[in-house]
Amino acid sequence: MLLPQLSALGWFHTLGSLPAVPLALYLLIRYGRIPPEKMISKIFLGFMFIGALSGVLVIKSLPGVAISILSLGSLVVGSTIGFVTPLARHRWWIQTVSLSVAVFTLFLPSVTEVMTRLPAGQPIADSPEDPLVVAFQLSLVVILIVGVTLQLLFLRRPVRATVAA
Repeated sequence: MLLPQLSALGWFHTLGSLPAVPLALYLLIRYGRIPPEKMISKIFLGFMFIGALSGVLVIKSLPGVAISILSLGSLVVGSTIGFVTPLARHRWWIQTVSLSVAVFTLFLPSVTEVMTRLPAGQPIADSPEDPLVVAFQLSLVVILIVGVTLQLLFLRRPVRATVAA
């Protein structure tokens, strides 16, 4: 068998969130962050919401459900912070960190699932606790910390144009 055994909801979750992976990579390479005002980012956010919401229903492990809830929270914060007037000054920073965490919550279970399910019948790793999987997960944590630090240090916050009166 070439494909892993999944329920209908499992397939919906997988196929619904799968497009977010290349979109996240494209956005991070192109813009250095997920700019929520761009149409392609809105498409990414849509697929992420599908994956996170269905993940809460399909995932059976407590850490997996926690990651889905973290994903939902970071997506909600990152995509709605612009509407919170008292935090408007800090919107760009909060969006950048929140949506970077959302990307992390996309890649963490994706790497784990690929390594423990593929190739079907003889997966790369036996379980999520396999040392190889744990090493990849820790690498993703380091990438998140370094990546967010670089984003905050080197990316420039958009500056509103001022018109001389």
